[in-house]
Amino acid sequence: MYSQFIKELIDLPDVLIQKVRKEEERWIFELSLPEQCPLCPVCLKRTIKMTCKKKQWMHGYAQRIGIFWIELPVERRRCGTCGMTFSTSYPAIAPRSVATDAFQQWVAQSCIGTSIQAVARMLKLPYTTVERWFYTHAPSFLSNEIQPKAVCVDEFAFRKGHDYGVAIMDAETGEVYAIEAGKNEEAIGRALAHVSGSVQYVVSDLAPAMKKAIQGICPEATHVVDYFHVIQLFTDALERCRKYLDKGGKKHGNVRYVCRLLSQCPEKLIEEERQIVREWCNESDYLKSVYQSLQHFRYVSKSKDVQQAKRRLEAWIHRYSFCPCSVVRAIAKSLVKRTDEIISCILSPYSNGKMEGTNNKIKLIKRRGYGYRNIQRFALRVRLETANIL
Repeated sequence: MYSQFIKELIDLPDVLIQKVRKEEERWIFELSLPEQCPLCPVCLKRTIKMTCKKKQWMHGYAQRIGIFWIELPVERRRCGTCGMTFSTSYPAIAPRSVATDAFQQWVAQSCIGTSIQAVARMLKLPYTTVERWFYTHAPSFLSNEIQPKAVCVDEFAFRKGHDYGVAIMDAETGEVYAIEAGKNEEAIGRALAHVSGSVQYVVSDLAPAMKKAIQGICPEATHVVDYFHVIQLFTDALERCRKYLDKGGKKHGNVRYVCRLLSQCPEKLIEEERQIVREWCNESDYLKSVYQSLQHFRYVSKSKDVQQAKRRLEAWIHRYSFCPCSVVRAIAKSLVKRTDEIISCILSPYSNGKMEGTNNKIKLIKRRGYGYRNIQRFALRVRLETANIL
């Protein structure tokens, strides 16, 4: 029974257990293999044993005994035909390593969901050793079959105002597939190249570089503009108008109240609040134009099919392209350049909301790690955190 327990603990079916001993705080299992004669790796002829010495490897971890080691004989053999000399090796055990592959993979898995430093302290191992094992074996935990139907593309800041990156995320599962440094068209194209084979929908903001990269890398995919960024064109104009007319004074509470009244749908306001908005619009033609264009676009966004969306969007553009208000004309000009993307935005169920939340998670991972050695390691950590491996 005791021998069977040790056999299951070691999990090496082909070895024979000789004995167990303890050296100071280290538990060592002496193992051996059945008698065999390794062949020469060059000519595949029989070899002769020259010397033999025992070597130890870390192989596992148990709650009560900590790290336990295995000890196996390593023979130095010589081929009698070609004179080749070599050392015997075992499957999944590198001859120059201090730990078996199974133990290294277990340590790498233990680092997912926690910090490398915490695992190194628990096992009483050097931080650099655990870090090397983690970045060696962690890529094998991720699936190589990347075939998303819809992806979100967005930029984030490594360092605000200085270094930026681009992230590609599955719009349905929330898994990040790639991170590239930069936010220009080339960086976006490199990130999209990872998913260009299967993607059908690409969701992005209104940046011109996004549109050019998507057309170049994924020409057959449907480009969907995020609805939030379209509405943001109107809300930014309303915010500038609020500051110009100084509605709500300087108090934070009043500012939020005014912003809510201007950006909210009229149906969701009570009659008293709607009357307040009417008075503001009567005071300023600028505010009235922006507010009316926003409510009219919300009516356009309620379209249920392509033809209805095209008809309503064309009517909106025809009405506001020559509006006396310059800000509304600028918004109309922006929408004219992206008519197809706006229609896809109205009819598609996808948005960039999940990507915006993931951007915050990426920043938290960056701060928690106090920086990373290179972008490849940072991208690997983000992929592991968002791939739901735990």
